[in-house]
Amino acid sequence: MGAQSWVVPVAVLAAIVGVGLVFIWWWFPRAWKKGEQSDRDEVNRAAHGPEREAQRLKNREIIERYTRALAIERGEVVDDGERVTAPPPPAYEDSRVPVEERAA
Repeated sequence: MGAQSWVVPVAVLAAIVGVGLVFIWWWFPRAWKKGEQSDRDEVNRAAHGPEREAQRLKNREIIERYTRALAIERGEVVDDGERVTAPPPPAYEDSRVPVEERAA
């Protein structure tokens, strides 16, 4: 009685599957922890990093421009907050000075 022909391929396949399961059992928790730590670092950098305030100001400006554009579309009066330099008012004669002194 010789060995059956299916024993060797099944044993090789079982060994490959066993090694694969052990590798996944060892590798997956390490990769999971590394990914979680990377996510934590990214969130902490975004929440407490030096560029957070600058990005918050940029976002606020975008929101204000968008709401101003919507208000203009609706026909509402919008204060741009920008000072427009108008020409100076015309120069009038000082009415407190008597007429006789103005002629001199």
